[in-house]
Amino acid sequence: MITSDVIEEVRRLADPVLLIGSRVKLWKSGVAYAGSCPFHEERHASFRLYPRDKRFVCFGCGASGDIFQFFQRADGKAFPVVVRELAATLGIVIPTERPPTADEQRARSERAGLLAACEAATSHWQGNLWNSDGEKAREYLRERRVTDEAARAFRLGHAPAAWHDVERALAATKIAPAVQHAAGVIAAREAPGKRTRYYDRFRDRIILPVEDAHGRVIGFGARALQGDADAKYLNGPETALFKKSRVLFGLRQARDVIRSTGRAVLVEGYFDVLALHQAGFTSAVAACGTSFSREQVELLVESGCRELILLFDGDEAGATATARAARVLLQANLATTVARLSASSHGQSDPDVLVGRSGRRGAEEVLAAARPLSEFIIDDAVERHADGLGAQAPVEHKLAVLRAVTPFVLAAPEGLSRSTFERAVARRLGIDIGPLREELRRVASTERPGSHP
Repeated sequence: MITSDVIEEVRRLADPVLLIGSRVKLWKSGVAYAGSCPFHEERHASFRLYPRDKRFVCFGCGASGDIFQFFQRADGKAFPVVVRELAATLGIVIPTERPPTADEQRARSERAGLLAACEAATSHWQGNLWNSDGEKAREYLRERRVTDEAARAFRLGHAPAAWHDVERALAATKIAPAVQHAAGVIAAREAPGKRTRYYDRFRDRIILPVEDAHGRVIGFGARALQGDADAKYLNGPETALFKKSRVLFGLRQARDVIRSTGRAVLVEGYFDVLALHQAGFTSAVAACGTSFSREQVELLVESGCRELILLFDGDEAGATATARAARVLLQANLATTVARLSASSHGQSDPDVLVGRSGRRGAEEVLAAARPLSEFIIDDAVERHADGLGAQAPVEHKLAVLRAVTPFVLAAPEGLSRSTFERAVARRLGIDIGPLREELRRVASTERPGSHP
């Protein structure tokens, strides 16, 4: 039996704009969101979603109700089934026709404790940034052109150089060091036969909280304030809450714009996101220092993304990141373009630097020049392996290009997507489509299952 407490918890945590927006293309309309009703055919957008009340109404067909009733009507499912499915997306454990077991109760309690530790640490570090001792950190942010407004919107914080600052602050609120450690807030030093010694994981750094799709802090990134630090950027460890391949930095701030426009910009770094948001490109998100994953694609699609622009650094690492993301995106069949930054003679060629030097106009020009992902892959391979010659290249160079693009072609879903990609390769290299497809089939049949994305 699903208790009323659980139902209310689902209702409280559920973001109707995020969840209903995965089914209906919504755009802001005053205090509501508007869209075309999914329950009847119409030419006018008569569907309205009121996020504050978490209710919807269609002025065309009369359908109305709360978030549970929306999915009951949309999917033809019973109320308990809808509650369980929504609860699963929120990480809420619901007993199945029985009282929760001790393990389930413990898991639920532990998760709540980790969330409390992350929230308390975020609040503490925010306080550090804005008090009198945070001047050095605020000066660093000013040098990076981060405004106070952006710092507050993204809940940035400051970890001082002390070894036990956040540990003691959270202990004072009755959050045990072991819980802080499990949440990734502090680190531990263990030695055989000795008591575990805890210390602050992040010291002398800007803290960049990472939130889940519902706005709850689940992990952290951190940027060193000193240029000679061992690691400029330090990400918190993966925890029961924080899986780097399943989160996107900035998604909470970007979600409404992604939903209303259907478009997102993917960058590599935390400060790239901050710079683009300040310049007005508020659909920018970052992959938290990890290779772009299928789970992150799903997060974007669930947020209403229909078109993705890759804006990675202009160096070799950026090219590698683009190639890795390309395989995942081709397999997901998400419309993607690539906005390539030029390698800089100054050694820096990231979106943060672009906005700093050229402002909004410079970023607009780069984004406007974005090319379809498949076209970028082909041109990049021709440039690398055939000196940019394409159809005029020697046979050996054409074969090298074909070897380079084959994993990407095979990553595209069979059917129109792959066929179009194949024809584009054949046209660019000036070779017949028949032999090209034979070669692709041969490669596909000889590769191990799972050897390409």
